[in-house]
Amino acid sequence: MFRDGRYVPLARKEFAVLAELLRADGAVVSAEVLLEKVWDEHADPFTGAVRLTILKLRRKLGEPPVIETVKGAGYRIP
Repeated sequence: MFRDGRYVPLARKEFAVLAELLRADGAVVSAEVLLEKVWDEHADPFTGAVRLTILKLRRKLGEPPVIETVKGAGYRIP
């Protein structure tokens, strides 16, 4: 993936989370929905996997921030 002309290597889960957020077209996507769509139905709903993946994505994508946290609801790309 490229951002601002620079290559950003993404792990498979990072790419899948980013794709789901982009597909949502600005709508908020909950961590539960991301777990269902990117991981599988057996993923522990109390895992920090989504939060950790979002953190890694934010670091890799750099400034200005792309992913917004909507407190108590989920994540979106405005």
